Amino acid sequence: MSIIKFTSLIHLSDEDMGKLKLVFNSNWQYNVEEQVPEIVEKLGSQSRYFDLLDMYRSGEVAVVKESVKTHNPDSHKRFKNGDIVFCFIPYSSDKDWLLVNAYRVLDDSKFLVDADEESFAEYAPFFGRLVVHFKNKSRNVVVCNKDNIDSIYVKAILEHPYNELGEEFPGYENVDLSWNDLRRVLKFKNWQTALENQKAVYLITDTATNKRYVGSAYGDNMLLGRWRNYAENGHGGNKELKALVEEKGLDYVKDNFHYSILDIYKSTTDDEAIIARESWWKNILLTRGDYGYNAN
Repeated sequence: MSIIKFTSLIHLSDEDMGKLKLVFNSNWQYNVEEQVPEIVEKLGSQSRYFDLLDMYRSGEVAVVKESVKTHNPDSHKRFKNGDIVFCFIPYSSDKDWLLVNAYRVLDDSKFLVDADEESFAEYAPFFGRLVVHFKNKSRNVVVCNKDNIDSIYVKAILEHPYNELGEEFPGYENVDLSWNDLRRVLKFKNWQTALENQKAVYLITDTATNKRYVGSAYGDNMLLGRWRNYAENGHGGNKELKALVEEKGLDYVKDNFHYSILDIYKSTTDDEAIIARESWWKNILLTRGDYGYNAN
């Protein structure tokens, strides 16, 4: 089967082809103390690990686009005025990359470049959909050599943007979600339907410490309503979790918390039965005191 080159999808003049740069950004550790103020203003004052595909999938598209433009460990400018830039993030471990942005550099006097994205509106349908294959040997690379650019080929064009892909509900016993995944799936109607009429006992696991929190859901919108609280603020109003977020920040929750379901019940089940089962799980999993986040 013949391959389709990436360059066959872009329609640039010979002059603009000479200004073309392709940026392939690996995931990276963002350390605030190493960044210039302009970067901190854009990406926040909390050091964090950027899993770019996970962030893109969970809706943090603007942050991903900005980090791709600004990530330069050596603090050197990556672009000059007039450059045409297409930005990619890791899509798989097999050297496949997802296109997320394209723009022309308008002002290289800033570390954060001004970008005329409107002039590249014709490529917007490819953002989050175009997957290319490129075997680079460095962690972060700006490709401008014509031969290297010509070697990059189209691996797939997704039917829908990656951050808009629907996801089937896997069954209550198979739910295992990171915080970013939790925020993402709660937008899907099939997940909402599965959770909104079910009472439950659920488990939150801190993968950094292996501490756990057992909770129950039986109020408004039941499990859906309860998990929406966690998706909104990371702690859901729980005493110990709220103290943790206040101490370590929401990014700690984003990076380390996972959500699963221990027991599921019909909406007609008596609330006292749910509470009793919640207490049973707390005893079994030792989630009170030093081993967990349950205050009672």
